[in-house]
Amino acid sequence: MKNDTPVFSGNREFLEKYIPLLDFFAEVCGPDYELVLHDVSRPESSIVAIRNGQISGRTVGSTMSEYAPTFIKLIQSGGYAEDMVAHVDRTKDNRILESHTFFIKDEKGELRGMICANHDVTSLIKLHDTLHEKIRMLNGLSKDLAERTNEDPPFEAILEKESHSNLNGLMDVLIEQASSEFTVAPLEMNSEERIRFVSMLKSRHLFSMKGAVAKVAERLGVSEATVYRYLKKA
Repeated sequence: MKNDTPVFSGNREFLEKYIPLLDFFAEVCGPDYELVLHDVSRPESSIVAIRNGQISGRTVGSTMSEYAPTFIKLIQSGGYAEDMVAHVDRTKDNRILESHTFFIKDEKGELRGMICANHDVTSLIKLHDTLHEKIRMLNGLSKDLAERTNEDPPFEAILEKESHSNLNGLMDVLIEQASSEFTVAPLEMNSEERIRFVSMLKSRHLFSMKGAVAKVAERLGVSEATVYRYLKKA
């Protein structure tokens, strides 16, 4: 596959001045925050510096996350003009991360690198849910956590709602990438192809983003309830 990411001469030298910033935030934020400095000209070994790498298990010279190439493509195409993007991600061992990415650009506006801050909020979510259930029990209102009302959502749902306000462009790119792997357009897919399409998007974490189900339903020409049924089958 062709790599469209531009290669900048001396890019590592350009980015190394940001390493003290990683040290500063790692000291301030503590061990639950992974701080990563990426060189976008070397996606296969992009990590220039990393602090608290035990969170994702990565080291200097490791590759980008699954999301990063899409961010790069989106910025270079002009589809995303912000300096930062936030999303919810999961590690391979299923811990939940609140992730923020800051895009480093040169004086010409070219993307040269990224600083990623990944906050491991798994323990916070477990603590919130445990306290929530205990309070319900003390009040004689113990219920299954899946029956929470909209006025009292789980912590993870709150986190996702706050983190996905600027990701419409990213969702479009992920959907386009997935649809390009099929021989027919989404509107022309049969039931089996739709399920495979939804499964593919699920594996790429699209459905961790607010509004993803509605967007996929629109592209497939089906109802949101149908997309949820496909997700169960996926």
